Amino acid sequence: MRIKESEKDGVVILTLSGKMMLDAKSAGLHDYVKDLIEQGKTKVVMDMGKITWFGSTGLGALLASYTSLKDNDGDLKVARATRKIRSVFMFTQIIKVLENYDTVDEAVAAIK
Repeated sequence: MRIKESEKDGVVILTLSGKMMLDAKSAGLHDYVKDLIEQGKTKVVMDMGKITWFGSTGLGALLASYTSLKDNDGDLKVARATRKIRSVFMFTQIIKVLENYDTVDEAVAAIK
């Protein structure tokens, strides 16, 4: 998995691409978010439109990131999750916690 960072209106946008599965980079997503929190950046949108594979490690990293951001008065929104990712969110009931938006702009507007 690769992470590309950008910022819009005070919201950090992490564009994720590749496979979110059992690898160090997927597990390292939470560490990446914790580094953002240390920099005072606590509003994050994860653009998942380029994720080609999504496993339990990816789900764990998303939930850990969400929890860390919430614990620091921040928030996490998901944008452009594929149909397969959304089905995982529905099956695991994570959809009740992680809000998914069709576009990055919608997610940014919702987090502000």
